[in-house]
Amino acid sequence: MTRDQIIAHLQGIFPPVATPFDRKGEVDAAAFRSNILRYVDAGLPGILVCGSTGEAPLLTMRERLRLVEIARRVVRAPQVLLVGTGLESTRETIRLSREVIRSGADALLVVTPGYYKPKMDGEAVRGHYERVADAVGRPVLVYSIPQFTGVHIEVETIAALSRHGNICGLKESSGDFAFVKKVLSKVRPGFKVLVGSVLILLKSLRAGAVGAVLGQADFAPDLCLGLYRAYAQGRIREAKEFQRRLLPLGEKISVPFGVAGIKAALDECGYRGGEPRRPLAPLTRANRQRVAEAIREAYSGLEY
Repeated sequence: MTRDQIIAHLQGIFPPVATPFDRKGEVDAAAFRSNILRYVDAGLPGILVCGSTGEAPLLTMRERLRLVEIARRVVRAPQVLLVGTGLESTRETIRLSREVIRSGADALLVVTPGYYKPKMDGEAVRGHYERVADAVGRPVLVYSIPQFTGVHIEVETIAALSRHGNICGLKESSGDFAFVKKVLSKVRPGFKVLVGSVLILLKSLRAGAVGAVLGQADFAPDLCLGLYRAYAQGRIREAKEFQRRLLPLGEKISVPFGVAGIKAALDECGYRGGEPRRPLAPLTRANRQRVAEAIREAYSGLEY
């Protein structure tokens, strides 16, 4: 796809694909591919590889590139292959970004550096993203997830970045709807804002967001797509019902348990999840039962 076609298709619901590991703790390529095939068949507009839910910080560079190569063989246009490439160093972020582009990435999701957080003011953050965007040949999305990085990007900084010719969007994962609304009011027209919290999904769409990257889409893509399609077609009452069903998947799985909870939910829903990579710990049996109960609650009255 051309650059403009890629940007045009950056809307809707994207699953941040989990990275399954085998019993030896190595990447389970067959399980990863199996999950992606199901997402492709589900009619999603694309996938995100090597995001937070994909345990990107715990992967080697070789593993990241291998996952991109596997995904590229499955994901076909117009579905978008979005890849996380953010590292602490601007130079290394550029290097990794170029490598994943050679491996087939359509667009890049670049997380904000956070180790030197006291120095990550607006000027530093803007300089980082502009240098990355200048250096790569694919569209770049800013990835704001302050609960992980400790860096809260200012609205004015996001607005300035939205006017860069190669920065096409933002994934905003704080879950702060008031902040999302402020961002939407300041960025240039056509700038793609995707949210990362299912708890504010419908409100964000109504405010002008074009979609979301949701861990819940890993194991319940039908509910996530149901909400998005109902909203897009003006069926607001139906969209509200989907939002109600999705709430327990956020409040009782993602928020308390994170990646381990999403992987347990994948197992529960017939996907390949398994255990996270250490230092992340797997769920206890009792907590896996809580995950199963939340899924049953979300699908109560529906067949799945």
